[in-house]
Order: sequence, then structure tokens, then C-alpha cells
Amino acid sequence: MKLLDVVIIGAGFSGLGMAVRLQREGRRSWVLLEKGEGVGGTWRENRYPGCACDVPSHLYSFSFALNPAWSHHFSAQPEILAYMERVAADEQVLPHCRFGVEVGACAYDEKSATWTVSTTTGETWRARHLVLGVGGLHHPKYPEVANREVFAGPQLHSAQWDPTVELRGKRVALVGTGASAIQVLPELAKVAGEVTVFQRTPAWVVPRHDKPISRVMQWLYRVFPVLLVLNRARIYALLESRVGAFTTHPKLLRIAEWLGRRHIARQVNDVATREALTPKYAAGCKRILLSDDYYPSFNRENVKLEVGAVREVTPTGLVTVDGREVKCDVIAWCTGFEVAAPLAKLKVLGRGGRDLAHDAWKNGVEAYRGTTVPGFPNLFMLVGPNTGLGHNSMVYMIESQLEFVMQHFDALDASGARAIEPREDATREYNEMIQARFPGSIWASGCASWYLDERGKNRTLFPGATFAFRSLTSKVEPLHVKLEMPDARVSDAAVVSLATNG
Repeated sequence: MKLLDVVIIGAGFSGLGMAVRLQREGRRSWVLLEKGEGVGGTWRENRYPGCACDVPSHLYSFSFALNPAWSHHFSAQPEILAYMERVAADEQVLPHCRFGVEVGACAYDEKSATWTVSTTTGETWRARHLVLGVGGLHHPKYPEVANREVFAGPQLHSAQWDPTVELRGKRVALVGTGASAIQVLPELAKVAGEVTVFQRTPAWVVPRHDKPISRVMQWLYRVFPVLLVLNRARIYALLESRVGAFTTHPKLLRIAEWLGRRHIARQVNDVATREALTPKYAAGCKRILLSDDYYPSFNRENVKLEVGAVREVTPTGLVTVDGREVKCDVIAWCTGFEVAAPLAKLKVLGRGGRDLAHDAWKNGVEAYRGTTVPGFPNLFMLVGPNTGLGHNSMVYMIESQLEFVMQHFDALDASGARAIEPREDATREYNEMIQARFPGSIWASGCASWYLDERGKNRTLFPGATFAFRSLTSKVEPLHVKLEMPDARVSDAAVVSLATNG
């Protein structure tokens, strides 16, 4: 079995970005393993009607692969997927990719300081370094509803949409009012005979103001690339200017609440429906959503709103909490993702056979600067704990982590060490700092959200500016890591700090 330098798992934005960085560097052997049939990750798996990004196109893309040809300010799923496929082809990473390969387990061998990656079909790969780019927005999450399996008709989920199911003229129950639901509803309402929206908690929705990018503007971006760079910088600065409202001055988000209320008042005709669609919690506590066509859907005669949770499923419909059955032909679950499922399903064993999900993270998921974990040498996670955002582009965060991973590779090269991992005290201090920033932020205002774990701790978001995270991940801190030399001796990284920083 050939020993590689790097195995990458996942071909979404994070895995693809890592592949490009390695390919451009050109001095390490690597392979990318992806369970799907191509690159794309979230943007390949999520194909529900209306699927699109809520970050402007010119920022939701790689800085090293700017695209002058975006057709809209906010891109739809097919265009984003096509962009990622084009990047993979242009950067010549596809020969290193193995698609249709699902990884079942990864184990670190202390004797050889290598990772063995086993697939569900029995293949194995060995590498010095393991990069996890598995993502969390593609495993469907279903609510705890009784008898879901007894429904006689088709059941769809936004994370696993089946486009062959006929919806024209059907009675559709749409469960959920989150990010995917507000995109699905306008499209369903155009074809379904009747759509009943089951809302447990309303979302704050503000105008999206999407519009096409003219051919003239696309031509200018192509001929004068500096305009593309300046526009990207403008969008970044505009979005980043909001970070203080989320982290230290949440009262500023009352502006978003005012925009949301005005948006409802302008677009929803019925007073009672307006009231039901208006959230009772502070804007920003849950993700603020963007849409120009969600609220107008409730003015259609074929769209109804049911407020309250679903109690159970029957063969012919859904039962509300007050015992009424709402008949339907199709159920569309837009109830989010099992964000922790990819790592929970993937068995990752570090030093001493410690399981990442069940041992290292038994008290909650955490990592050093969202990327590395003590006891798991040469393991790097992209979009790890506390790297998520509520105000800007995740691609920016991913690129920060890519640089951090490459810095670790360079540190190993410079020192002659065979393994690197964060110190436990440095990891603890970093995460204590992260958690200390949440009190006083909008995310500590009291609402329940998927940002919080079962203990009420926010393990999802980075509570600060994206440029602050980039600074934290710009280099390897010698006193924060342990290096293992070829003779298996653990060396204080300070001894080789000059080499590391050089």
C-alpha cells in the first residue's frame, strides 16, 4: 500500500480548496475521497426547488478563482455547482479524486505516525496527514414526530429531494420555516394544488434584493479583473461591518427587526398571518434569512399557514398539536440538517485508540482554532467547531483554515518532525476564550437554535470578526503545539520556533 502525504475526505468547498492548495504547491502526494459522484458537497447534495445561496456570489467563491460570469448577485445551486466543477477541472485536481467512495473509519498508528483510512467497500489508504472536509449541511434532520413511517404518499426532505416526485396539483404539507423552507415554498406554490406550511417558530426574513448581473457588467469584470477584486472587497467590508451588532452591540440588530416587520407589512396582506409570521425573539439569535418571494406566497389562495408543531403522521396526513388532521398527498420536510452527523458516523481514532466523537468530545465538540485536536496528530478539520458565521462568507473562513493547515505542513518540513498536534493547555485556553465571548452577544439572548449543543453551549459560531480568525490562523504558534521527532521523542516546539517561523 503506497504511503501518501495527505488524504482529504470530502469534495465541498473545504475539500476542494485543500486539493487546489496541494496541487498548486506541487510537492506532496495526495488523494481526495468523496462519497458523492463529483465535487460540490452541499451544493451537489441539496437540489430542492429554489435552492440558492444567501451570500453574494462574488464573495461566496474562492479568492484564487474569481468568477466574472456570475449571472445573479445571489447564485442558485446549479450555478454554484457548475463553478465548483469548473474550478476542479481548471486546477487539474480531478485525477487525484476518487468519487463514490465512502469512508468508514480513520485510525492513527503511533508507531509509524501515519493515518489509515478505510472505506465502506474495504479499500484502505495510508497517509502522513488526514484532512477532514466532510461538512455538515447534507445529512437530513427529521423532527421527533410519531409514526412518520406510516404515511402512504411520498416524503421529501430538502437535503435529499427527489425531483421525480410529481407535485403538480397535489396537496403538499411543507414542514419547517427555516432557510430551505423559505426557498422551497415559492416554487411549490407555483405548481401544487395546495400547500400547507407548518410553522413551529417564525424566522426573521429581510429583503434579498437579488437581481441579474448584466452582460455588460460581466464583460467589464472579465476585461478589467481589478473591478472584480474591488467589488469583492466592497461586499466583504459591507458584510463584515455588521459583526459588532452580533457580538458586542446586539441592540443594533433592532434595525434588522424593523426591516423584517416592514418586509412583512409590505408583502403579507392578511393581518393575522402577518402576526403569526412575526418572530417574538431577537433578530440574529437564529440565522437572519433573505428572501423577496417567501412572504408573498402567503397571499396565494393555495397556501395556508398552520402554527404549531406536528404531533404525528397518519397514512393520509399530519396531525397538529391540537389534534386536527391536515390531509395531504406529499410531505416535504424542510427541517434542517444533522450538523454533527458526518463526524459522528465517521470513526476517527487517535492516540491510544481514543475515539474523536465519543472520547475526545464526550463533553462537547471543540478544537484548537477550529482545526486541530490534542491526541490526534496530523489531523486537520476544515469548518470545525466554532468556525461558523452568522454575518459573512464561510469561504473566507475556509481559506483561512487552508492556510493554517499549510503552515502546519511547513512547520513539519522545517523542523524535521513527523507529527504535530496542539497542546492540551493551549486548546483549553483557546476554547475558554471563545466561550467567554458569547455572554453579551445576540446568541446569548435566550432563543433555542441549532447553534447550541445539548448543554446550551455555542459550539458552532466564531464570536468575532472574520479577519480576527484569519489572524489567529495565519501561523503556527510554537508554544501551542507539540512536535514528535523521527525517534518518537516529543519536542517542545519552542526549540524549533525559528525554523517554524521561517
